[in-house]
Amino acid sequence: MRIVIVGCGAAGGTAAQFARKTSRDAEIVLYDGEGYGQYAKCALPFVLAGMRWEDIVEFPPAWFERQRITYKNETVTSIDMKRNTVTGKEEEHYDVLIIATGAMPACPFEAEDVFFLRRLDDALALREAMERAQSVIVIGAGLVGLEAAEALMHEGMEVTVLEYMPHILPAMFDRDMAEYAMKQIDMEVVLNCKVEKVAHNTVYAGEKYRADMVMVAAGNVPHVPDGGVMSVDARCHAHDNVYAAGDCTKIKDFFGRDITVGLGTIAARQGRVAGINAAGGNDALLPPVLSKTTKLCGVEMASVGLLGHEIDGVSGRYAGSDLPDYMNGDDLVVKVIANKKGILVGGQAVGSGAAKIIDRLALAIYNRMNVRDVARMENAYAPAVAPTFDAVTIACSMVERKLK
Repeated sequence: MRIVIVGCGAAGGTAAQFARKTSRDAEIVLYDGEGYGQYAKCALPFVLAGMRWEDIVEFPPAWFERQRITYKNETVTSIDMKRNTVTGKEEEHYDVLIIATGAMPACPFEAEDVFFLRRLDDALALREAMERAQSVIVIGAGLVGLEAAEALMHEGMEVTVLEYMPHILPAMFDRDMAEYAMKQIDMEVVLNCKVEKVAHNTVYAGEKYRADMVMVAAGNVPHVPDGGVMSVDARCHAHDNVYAAGDCTKIKDFFGRDITVGLGTIAARQGRVAGINAAGGNDALLPPVLSKTTKLCGVEMASVGLLGHEIDGVSGRYAGSDLPDYMNGDDLVVKVIANKKGILVGGQAVGSGAAKIIDRLALAIYNRMNVRDVARMENAYAPAVAPTFDAVTIACSMVERKLK
């Protein structure tokens, strides 16, 4: 069996690993147009902040070769699914194909001489430009934009963030949580800012914003051979003898919606499924509940599931400390969202332990738990570690009372 994988990101690199774990005899060929091997794209902001780029390479080309995976530093220029071939420097036949080509930066306005942060080469280009610059405009206040902005600030840059939406992190937080999160970060952010074009390091958005350099973080679009997006099922199957994984795919989420994800966690899990199945195994992806997290200016932020405006539901919000009052704990705000039957469908958290709180809520969502049951679950307690009734318990109790 000859398995050809196009792309070496979280999806493609992981697919190669699990294909080899599933079949010790399969011939596996991995195409990587970047040449670095599998690296952590989510760590690119740390490269901007001074981390050695070599430190984020998790599996270099030599590692794949040691696993008897043929690594090719080539860009695939065409795929012929009728003839079962891909073409890089030369034509290559496959028995099974895995497409994991990722995504490209979106730029919904006219722009010239701008920077992006999608690939390692982008981060290195930004690092070089930073040596000649003192100020930067970041367009987009999502995860990538804000993480990059903090990294640039860390390096002494004067940073202004422009965001089209009325609040930061619009794919992660409702407005109330976003407004609280914004108070926790020391950044200059301009909201409700519609960018018309960028030229000569000047951003035209009603008024003009000028800096030494401009970075665009306005989302991504799937990067597939013929444009569009590849629809896959839970087994990451796209066509006969063809699997696809990662940001180039469209899948069904836990709530039944067709989505393109753009999350490294999902890309890696899709890669695992695609690699196992391509090599003759049998695996399937759990429909994602879309857990997200970040840490900005030392503050954890996380969310899972539906946002408040995406459902006609009920929410409860806890704002206080992560410890009993007498222990001088850290600030914590937790919001939970349920449908009208009380079934938990979403959660958001800002503050101490936010990511682990969201993991707990994700498990409850997967199991379609009612807020009444979540509110009555015991939590570990010790004054120095956690309160008797924690933030999740209290927030779910609030929703329960509203539903009575």
